[in-house]
Amino acid sequence: MYKILVPVDGSEPAERALDEAIDLAEGKGPDTLVTLLYVSPSPIYFPYYSMVGPSLDADVKEVEEKQGNELLNSLVKKIEGKTKAKLETKHLYGIAAQEIVNYADDTKVNMIVMGNRGMGAFGKVILGSVSSKVLHLAECPVVIVIVK
Repeated sequence: MYKILVPVDGSEPAERALDEAIDLAEGKGPDTLVTLLYVSPSPIYFPYYSMVGPSLDADVKEVEEKQGNELLNSLVKKIEGKTKAKLETKHLYGIAAQEIVNYADDTKVNMIVMGNRGMGAFGKVILGSVSSKVLHLAECPVVIVIVK
């Protein structure tokens, strides 16, 4: 089975990367798995949350869980019927680049297809920090879809 990992975050570059991944999957045949991966920042990476208390951590995680799952479900609905590839979704928590690379390694994906920048604060950067880190750390081929 050929495996393609597509990190998504709701940005235009991520959606364009998903379209590209579906096109690539069609060329690989019906025994292809496309995994849409959404990484929520873990509350432990926001130091002010812990000052307020664990209830805020739980609230933030609940909101992130809902938003991530809604995004993943909407993207699957958008592409269902457009591909013969198998589709799956995964929602992780942590530092995006690290989680993407770890997931790719753990599941032995053949390729990562992602946008050049996402929803982060530095959206105008040509190659975002997450895509740059994944490009340098991944052990499999990485396709960066450029959106200007």
